[in-house]
Amino acid sequence: MAGRPLLILLFALSAIVAAMVAVVGWRRRHAAPAVGALAFLAAGIAGWSAADALLTLTAGAEIARVLQAVKFLAIGAVPAGLCCLSLAVVDRRWRPSRRTIVLLGIEPVLLLAAIVTNPWHYRFFLATDWADPYGTSTPQVGPLFWAHTSYSYLLLAAAVVRLMQAWIKGPRAQRGLYGAILAGAFAPIAANVASLAGLVQVTGLTSVGFCVTAVIIYWTLVRRSLPELVPVARERVFDMIGDVVATIDASGRILDLNAAAERMLRQLAHDLPDRLIGLSLADMFGGLPPAGGGETEVSLTDGAGREVDLNVRASVLHDRRGGHAGWAVLARDVTVLNRQRRDLEHANAQLLQQRTELEQSNTRLHDKQQELEAVNGRLHDKQRQLEQSNTQLHEKLRTIELLRADLVEQATRDALTGLHNRRHLMEGLRQTMAAAVAGDQPLSLALLDIDHFKQVNDRYGHRAGDEVLIAFARLLGGEVRRSDIVARYGGEEFVVVFPGASADQARARVNALRERVAGESVHADGRLLQVTFSAGVAALAPGHSPDDLLQAADQALYAAKHGGRNQVRVAGEPEAGAPPSAA
Repeated sequence: MAGRPLLILLFALSAIVAAMVAVVGWRRRHAAPAVGALAFLAAGIAGWSAADALLTLTAGAEIARVLQAVKFLAIGAVPAGLCCLSLAVVDRRWRPSRRTIVLLGIEPVLLLAAIVTNPWHYRFFLATDWADPYGTSTPQVGPLFWAHTSYSYLLLAAAVVRLMQAWIKGPRAQRGLYGAILAGAFAPIAANVASLAGLVQVTGLTSVGFCVTAVIIYWTLVRRSLPELVPVARERVFDMIGDVVATIDASGRILDLNAAAERMLRQLAHDLPDRLIGLSLADMFGGLPPAGGGETEVSLTDGAGREVDLNVRASVLHDRRGGHAGWAVLARDVTVLNRQRRDLEHANAQLLQQRTELEQSNTRLHDKQQELEAVNGRLHDKQRQLEQSNTQLHEKLRTIELLRADLVEQATRDALTGLHNRRHLMEGLRQTMAAAVAGDQPLSLALLDIDHFKQVNDRYGHRAGDEVLIAFARLLGGEVRRSDIVARYGGEEFVVVFPGASADQARARVNALRERVAGESVHADGRLLQVTFSAGVAALAPGHSPDDLLQAADQALYAAKHGGRNQVRVAGEPEAGAPPSAA
């Protein structure tokens, strides 16, 4: 037929274009996660189109069945690739986790099994075939095919819905990106409509439509919006900047800001919501930067009533047509510097006044050498005083730096016990778990709970309870290694992280601590109290998050309490007889 060569050429061209997108995208996968996902998507489309081209060339039913099996293996990668692409485009911090890869890989594995075993059950392809107007042999499909199709369309629908939500609710500057990708996602739908409407006399143009999708998305990501998708490296540098950095649109709404900017805004206004992006900077502080940008200093009052001086530099941002799109704002807290500058100006004014008086004295006492020497002596004294003032100023600056470092340390410490607080625990736990996974080393965590602590508060008062917590924290801190993390988790609960220790090793160390605590009396409000604790130990397992590890230790702690307290249980072990409670 005259149309067959054209159809073969169309499929072959689609396979070549998709393969080129896959190769180029794979080489540039480190630029942004979305480009790597696009490479995976384009590879599946290339295999799909190549199989369609070979199917159009093939007349034999057996060879056609083999090619159909290869084709559906390639098809299985397309919905997963588009789903990952939508996640990476909407959230530039997104990375495919092991769990995501495993979940997305289940359906292709089941698909492969269904196709390989099809001659035994004929549930994916039926035993009969049919041919399109070009003579291409296509198997009749069974219930497993429709299950695969439903799953694929579910993934595609989830990706399209996610992109549409981002297009509707996302920042105005990025709506063009989401809209272009959405337009590309509808290309295979258009191909199916063309087949169903009879505009073309052959089915199976979906692979060509997806090839158009890959080209549109590649052009959108690489040629238009790749800088918007640059991932964690830019964000880490952005958040490491100590000065306030933010971008706002022409109406004054915040588009992006770094950690220093968020801290400054929350210092100035305590009632801000959790998410600051999208809020109006003009409504919060009563104005916008000058239309032409520039540098200025503003004085504000923070939530505690203190005056804050900010040096603000605004740079105008333009859109592609040269119109005003907003501002990039850089601000620095110059409150201390301004105070020092005013002090220095005052000292300079005093010095200038003294010099004027000295010159007048020199003029009046020109002929009086002795008085001139006396005046010179006073001048030297003033110079020494100025040097002493400078020395004192340097000492004050050093004291301020020491106080700032002490405040940073206090922010990570529990005020009562002196141990690290929960915030420091979660940050240190994430870093320690990442190091353990990278080095293939064990890591265990113990969650400790003082037995019957409420009874201490109820019977002896909260002051006694506080003294018990302080004494317990002192014992706990003295029994750990430098590499261990010890923190007060909340109330009478404490957490110890043991890097490099298995669950059994961690249990042995916690048991030793339990025996020591049980064997010593605690002085609390003039009384000697016997204190015991229960503990749950959990070891790091593949795929565990910090919350998962804490949850496992908490379940083991519950088992220890349920088993009679004053004991240590390991997560995952069957319950056994427990020693009698000592409390």
